[in-house]
Amino acid sequence: MTDFPDRLDAGQSDKTGHLPAGWSIAFFDTAPSSNDLALSALAEQKNAAAGQCFVVGEQTRGRGRLGRQWTSNPGDGLYMSCVLCPDTPAHLLPSLSFAISLAVHNMLAEQIRDDRAKISLKWPNDVLVNGGKIAGILLEASAGGIVAGCGINLKNAPTDPSQKHPAVSLDQFSAQHAPASARALAFRLVHHLAECYEVWEQKGHHKIIESWQRYCAMIGANVHIQTPKGLVTGRCTGIGGEGQLILQDEAGQEISITAGDVEIMKGQA
Repeated sequence: MTDFPDRLDAGQSDKTGHLPAGWSIAFFDTAPSSNDLALSALAEQKNAAAGQCFVVGEQTRGRGRLGRQWTSNPGDGLYMSCVLCPDTPAHLLPSLSFAISLAVHNMLAEQIRDDRAKISLKWPNDVLVNGGKIAGILLEASAGGIVAGCGINLKNAPTDPSQKHPAVSLDQFSAQHAPASARALAFRLVHHLAECYEVWEQKGHHKIIESWQRYCAMIGANVHIQTPKGLVTGRCTGIGGEGQLILQDEAGQEISITAGDVEIMKGQA
């Protein structure tokens, strides 16, 4: 790991972009994971670490939700984690996943110009293109704040037969031009993160969820959800005000899901 990484602070810029006020990026060639770097900064600096982002070229122990390994080969993706220290009740922190995934969605929507590519969001925090997973979000809380990590496949989408939604990568939808570099995309993503985070903080999580639903791949679709209490099936009817997934089962009863692993039935993403 680089002892003193390439770091840019708010107001600074390079040929790939500049940063909004209150945000910084530190670039590392390799690290166990970008979340580990951000968690260390939060532990050491407390609130002073807010807005610090860490981009890693290769993660040797990248991780995703539910303890899954996130394949992170050199140059294949954008692996970035940001420290956030909101003055918000703890029970609202999980809704940050909607703000982060919405920011990733909005950044990718600027990059993908293929009319055949449908960019959508899958509850609680995945970004899909044509039903394939292109990005995932991992939130990890620590004393004084929360770390928001995201992994975006830029090329060489990993192959994992166990996944219900096979991975795709940005280069598959950039036939007319080479995708932007991970470094350039990091700057663009920080701008979208700053915008969505400001809305979440100032206008509330309900405003973010309202925007998030516009791009949700699941509303109206039949889904299977593996929850801590077992498998739940039904038709997704919407996202609740606190971020819960709302289903209607075969009997017409409404079911509210707060945690689970979702599979959108084929042909409906």
